[in-house]
Amino acid sequence: MSKITFRADDDLVARIEAMDASKSEVMREALRAYLGVAPPSPPESDSLDTLITDRIDRRIAEHLDDRLAPDVNVTVTVEDDRIRHSDGSERAVQTDEHVGYEHSHVRHCVQCGETVDSDHVYCPNCGEKADTPAVCECGDELRTDWAFCPNCGRRTPAADVLDR
Repeated sequence: MSKITFRADDDLVARIEAMDASKSEVMREALRAYLGVAPPSPPESDSLDTLITDRIDRRIAEHLDDRLAPDVNVTVTVEDDRIRHSDGSERAVQTDEHVGYEHSHVRHCVQCGETVDSDHVYCPNCGEKADTPAVCECGDELRTDWAFCPNCGRRTPAADVLDR
């Protein structure tokens, strides 16, 4: 707010001092009345609080929507591995292939909590060593610097680094 100095007669100053309001407030009201300007409405004390509260509530709702798991639809199809022969008999087919879901160990890093696949020796996020040693498909324990299994000759996860 800017400051304005008024000069007035003694009787006018005495009348202003007799009022309950301060001299500044009386002069502001007189200027507004003279210029025809309506006084600004007092700011609502709840408006800023309400605005902040609404904004926080919206942000929390958005954050929770992102964090909550979406609905998952699962469709299971069961295939019959029996073959019907022309004579009407049914026999199960013996195959060497494993049908269905391969069980892979889903582990979590002890240090950062990130999901670590079973074939990882170190956490891809923080580099912490996984809690179990690397094991080849043949069952032999592998060292992290080996590119091939000494027992069966298969490539190890460490060999994948060489391809990059």
